[in-house]
Amino acid sequence: MRKRSQQADTDPDLHTGSFADFKAVFLPGLSIAFFGMGLMRLWYQYNFYNLHFSADYGYVTVGANIVRVGVIALLLFLSYRTRFSHGAHSIFVWSGLVLMTLSGVFYLVDLFFGTVTFEVARFVVGGMGLVGGEIIWVFFLQRLKPGEAFLYAAGGLALSCFLSLVAGYLSAEVVGILNLFIPALSVIAYWQSMAILDKRGDPAVAKCDTVYTDRYRPYILQLVIAFFLYALLLGLALGYPDGRIRELSQTVRSVHQLLVIACIVFAVWWVLVRGRGFRLSTYWGFENAIMIACIGFLMSGWPGSQEIGTFFATNAITCFYIPLVFFIYLIGRHSRRDTALVYGIVYGGSLLAMSIGRIIVYVVGPTLDHSLWLLICMAFVVLIEMVLVLRPQPQITQPLAYELKALPRHSSGPLVEEGVARDHGTLDSFGEAFGLSALEVDIVRLIAQGRSRGVIAKQLSYSENTVRNYTRNIYRKVGVHSKQDLLDALDRFDG
Repeated sequence: MRKRSQQADTDPDLHTGSFADFKAVFLPGLSIAFFGMGLMRLWYQYNFYNLHFSADYGYVTVGANIVRVGVIALLLFLSYRTRFSHGAHSIFVWSGLVLMTLSGVFYLVDLFFGTVTFEVARFVVGGMGLVGGEIIWVFFLQRLKPGEAFLYAAGGLALSCFLSLVAGYLSAEVVGILNLFIPALSVIAYWQSMAILDKRGDPAVAKCDTVYTDRYRPYILQLVIAFFLYALLLGLALGYPDGRIRELSQTVRSVHQLLVIACIVFAVWWVLVRGRGFRLSTYWGFENAIMIACIGFLMSGWPGSQEIGTFFATNAITCFYIPLVFFIYLIGRHSRRDTALVYGIVYGGSLLAMSIGRIIVYVVGPTLDHSLWLLICMAFVVLIEMVLVLRPQPQITQPLAYELKALPRHSSGPLVEEGVARDHGTLDSFGEAFGLSALEVDIVRLIAQGRSRGVIAKQLSYSENTVRNYTRNIYRKVGVHSKQDLLDALDRFDG
């Protein structure tokens, strides 16, 4: 007797189908990572993008970002042919903690005394420390499966926006004191999150063994160039028309934070609960709609148009974080190079491009007879980067790694043997009884659903050889010698 599995279309590592299942699958254990990543983003937004009266600190922010690019370039030079060892991880952790805390001390001295300024030292030291503070969370993300990585990258950003919203209404003195503790709290959250992954039995790096073929590489290069061009646009838009600091009222900043939070909540619900997928092309259209609106308002010359344009540019910068980080994670997952090196190239290059855009506006803007020429150039850059991402690629026959696939909307699932498919509670009990890791339980579940080794490998983003090795380990723990023996043991198990 055969029946159709009602859960076969749902990948519990990606799509859950209901909010209750979403909480049960994604939130236990790793929730502290939200706070760690959110606090790191809050530190970044507070120290480099002013929370109280402007979009950033102007050329001081540009200088700090260039320092970060220099540190990342040194990182790439030293680590091009090597992987990041445990010792290297520790160096990033402690350098980020010490340097970011020292930057906070400089800020407090300036704030409370004001007799000696440490502004330059604050931004240089903070920029250097932020490289370590950010890259440790890259080490965390690269151990996650795609659905988890999407959730924690997006969720950490949403939390940082909420914290920034609250901090914007506090006094500078209060936030400055809290700023001292943020690096330590983020690092503690990182340590605990990594310890949870160790206990969960996940591999040190959840790499996929499938490396992009030659036909994929030109398109990936196009995407990287498009990211750089978009970052250049962000720098131009923030500095328009002459490079001065663009002021934003606290009300406008609050609307910005709330809109970003709402967009992230919708995206997580749409992808991880409803299972509708996440495509870079769709999200890129959304990002460019924001940029086109920004350019349109700046061109209009209406009263308040510059503030509205800056509002759109600020939203574009914040929303740019999700595809940037997720793209880095998944390209690194399918590459022989360490994900941290992919981060250095793509993220560092984007920072440099944004800084160049701001410098261009500062140098060229005041010399133009009419700033409309600058906006026309920005519009051409929009057209170029949109074509690079959105142009169809006939040579690409399989979805690229940055896409989270949508579930089939009209499918009742594959056929499986009656009595073999088990609910998650039974499988969890089975795993606990025989000492199986979470990944091994997932493999047992897919075997019970009648999936082949190739399908299991594709669904879990591992090679078939890796799945074969895990399956042999499962047989050893359960004390069986074949798939049928495993199914019989599962069928006899009463929990």
